[in-house]
Amino acid sequence: MYRLARVLLGNQEEAEDTLQDVMLKLWDKKHELSVCRNVEAFAVTMTRNACLDKLRSYRHRNVSQLDTTVLQPVSDRVAPDRQMELTETTKVIHDILQLLPEQQRFILYLRDIEQYEYDEIEQMTGVNSGSIRVTLSRARKKVREIYNRRLEYEERRLG
Repeated sequence: MYRLARVLLGNQEEAEDTLQDVMLKLWDKKHELSVCRNVEAFAVTMTRNACLDKLRSYRHRNVSQLDTTVLQPVSDRVAPDRQMELTETTKVIHDILQLLPEQQRFILYLRDIEQYEYDEIEQMTGVNSGSIRVTLSRARKKVREIYNRRLEYEERRLG
């Protein structure tokens, strides 16, 4: 839940605050959770909705902060120049993901980052499995297209 909030909000402190609010809501509903089919899906959905509410309020207030450390590759065995290249690539991918519609970004995150199964994503989002596969395919294709365009642009610019 924390990683989801961090990716969606792009800021550690905001993610922690939002997650704390979600945990308090879950605590208040602890007696109702026994009838819930999938508590994890319910908690993830609550987290997603809380983050989206916060993002909508950001847009309203026109606040934009980006914390790219959430996607930073970390390894002591990688050479410094390669580490810098990985960090730059990660930043580009993060920027591209922000261009996707919310649903595509969320489904891509759940499947490719969190590695949820399709039926779990279906429970969390309320979107049927076929639509999830189509959305995921379109999101991956869009990320690939934008990334390749940026690479081509950089090659032309430098070469």
